[in-house]
Amino acid sequence: MAGLLLDNEMNLNEGRWGQDLLRGHDPRRAALLAGSLWHARSLLKLISKPDLTVLIQSIGAEAHAFGIRHLAHAIATGSIDDPEQLAQQIEHDGHACLGAWLDENSALDRDRVLLRLPVGTAADEPAIEHRNAAGQLFSLVVAYLVAETPTI
Repeated sequence: MAGLLLDNEMNLNEGRWGQDLLRGHDPRRAALLAGSLWHARSLLKLISKPDLTVLIQSIGAEAHAFGIRHLAHAIATGSIDDPEQLAQQIEHDGHACLGAWLDENSALDRDRVLLRLPVGTAADEPAIEHRNAAGQLFSLVVAYLVAETPTI
């Protein structure tokens, strides 16, 4: 089971398992990147140093920068001014998009990623708005993750 969850490639009963959908990257990280895209407009408006510190401690500098760089792909039209609430929404919407994106794949591929997340995230039951945006957001997230993965 550990090989199924962690290895990108393995040979089981002479069958060949390809890379997992996230190429071995942390699904929480991918969800935060997607959530930062979803809420990019709010990220851009949050400018006070104390608020930024709180937000970046929660979502990380990478997700913050990724969302701002891809502002044109933002989904949320409203603004969240509270950094703690924004961090929670980024995580929630990112996980929901991850779950929606995974739903478009086989159960095995989906489970290989979901089993690396804690139980009870929004990935378990994405809403329709997440299903509508997941493909667009995760095409950017996966392209980013693949670009940083060295080829051997």
